[in-house]
Amino acid sequence: MTVQNASALPPRISPSPATLAKATGGAAIAAIAIVTLFVLPAEYGIDPTGIGSAIGLNGMVAGAATGTAPAPQAAAPADIAIPTKATIARSAAWRQDEMTITLAPHSGQEVKAHMVKGDSFVFMWTASGPVKAEMHGEKANATDGSFTDYWKELKLSDGRGDFTAPFDGTHGWYFRNKGETPVTVTVKTVGFYKDLFLPKGA
Repeated sequence: MTVQNASALPPRISPSPATLAKATGGAAIAAIAIVTLFVLPAEYGIDPTGIGSAIGLNGMVAGAATGTAPAPQAAAPADIAIPTKATIARSAAWRQDEMTITLAPHSGQEVKAHMVKGDSFVFMWTASGPVKAEMHGEKANATDGSFTDYWKELKLSDGRGDFTAPFDGTHGWYFRNKGETPVTVTVKTVGFYKDLFLPKGA
C-alpha cells in the first residue's frame, strides 16, 4: 500500500472574505429580482414593475390551483320584490283541469280559460306529434276579433310554464296539426281561474 505524502496534495483554495461577500450579495440580489419580477405577479397578483402583466404572469398560480381560469363576473340579478298578501292571495277558486283533444291532419283547435286580471295557472301540455302552438288572449266582450299574442312556435311537441292574466278575458292556446296523420294534445292546468273549455266554432 502506498501512502501519499501530504506535501504532494494540491494546495487548498480559500476565497477571500471580499469574494464571499460579493457572491452572497449577488445571489441575494438575484433572488429579490426573481421574487419581484416573477413570483409576486404569478402567485399573489402583485406586480410593482409591470413586467408580470406584460408577460402574462398575473394570477397564473391562482387559476392553476383550482384547475380553471378565473371566472368572469356575472351580472347581478335584478331584485325580486318580497311577496305580500296582496301579491299572493287570489279571489278565484283553486282548481285543476286536464283536457285531451285530437287534431285531424291540417286542422286546429283552441283550448281556453276564462280569467280575470291577476288570475294565474301553471300549465303543461304534450302532443303525440309536432304541432303549431300559439298562446294568446282576447279581452272580455271583444267583438272585432282582436287578440294579444304571448307565445308562438311553428313546430313543438310540448310546453310548460306559468301564466298570469294581464286583463279580463279568455286566455289559452291554439294548436294546429300541419302533418298528414292525427295528433293528440293533452293540456293540464292548475291554479286560479274560472274554467278550461273549448271555444265554439274553433
